[in-house]
Amino acid sequence: MLLTPFGPKIYQGKIDDEVRLDLLRYAFEAEPSQDASGILAGQLEEQYYIYPSKRDLDELRKHIGTYTNQNYIDIEPIWVNFQRADDWQPIHNHAGEFSFVVYVDIPPGMYDEPEIAGSIVFNYGEQLPHSRCQYGPIKPQVGDIFIFPAWLKHCVYPYKSTGQRVSVSGNIITRLNS
Repeated sequence: MLLTPFGPKIYQGKIDDEVRLDLLRYAFEAEPSQDASGILAGQLEEQYYIYPSKRDLDELRKHIGTYTNQNYIDIEPIWVNFQRADDWQPIHNHAGEFSFVVYVDIPPGMYDEPEIAGSIVFNYGEQLPHSRCQYGPIKPQVGDIFIFPAWLKHCVYPYKSTGQRVSVSGNIITRLNS
């Protein structure tokens, strides 16, 4: 499904559950030497680079290809965010042409909180009367994948529930040929 609330398109889909579980495993196998905090905006304690298998990358490319209508896609880097209660992602954008986020694990209590808690919000343009410059809040479900232009500003709100939300993100570059 492509969402077109205000200009740039946002893709929302579901990742294959086996791939989701692989991404979750890569997340928990990440080591401190893979720390990605230096390049990321998040106010989180744990953010690591991960290196998915070809099969898992192919599943991501399938979704990305649906969104971009491109067959030749590089995804680099790919990282995992471990978000806990009161952690948040300030408004930011990404490098590359497109970016994605996959929600591989979400604490169930987050759904009992207000709509904004743990939600992602996309921002585009300036605030004008009778105009919408924000899409969201979107409270993600386990397995959701969102793909969007890398320049599209977005943020993630904190939540209060116990447990952690694990998301995998990456930047996308399309190529003209293989």
